[in-house]
This record gives sequence, structure tokens and C-alpha cells, in this order.
Amino acid sequence: MKKVMIRLLIILSLALLVGIIACFYLGYFMYAYGMIFLIIAVLFGLGQAASVNNSVWLHQNSYDRHIREQTELYRADRENE
Repeated sequence: MKKVMIRLLIILSLALLVGIIACFYLGYFMYAYGMIFLIIAVLFGLGQAASVNNSVWLHQNSYDRHIREQTELYRADRENE
């Protein structure tokens, strides 16, 4: 599935690049700039999604670490009693 999605992404990227070049060559500048805007918007969206994913991972990792530390402190207190 992952290989198929990567191949599809590459093919669509190449088609979009060819479309931009063709639009500039044929004089359809607004369509070409629209496609460039589309590429930029997708890249910004992917960056935001990666940022959210990273924030969620950091939060989950810190929460797990906190729970482990609290568990270890509780066990150490129980052993010292």
C-alpha cells in the first residue's frame, strides 16, 4: 500500500510539474500560478500535520515518562516502609 501511494504521489507531482510548464508555455499564467499555489498549500499543510504529530508524540512520551517515574517513586516508598 505504501509503495503504491508513493508511486501515485510521484506520478501526480510530475503531472503537476508538466502542467505548470505547459500552462506557462501556452500563456495560461493564472492556471500555472494556481497550480504553484496548490503545491505550496499542500506543502504547508503537510508541515502543519507533521508538527501536530510531533506535538502529540512529545506529549504522550512525557506522560508515559511521568507515569513511570511516579510508579517507581511509589514502589520505592512502599519498600522503605
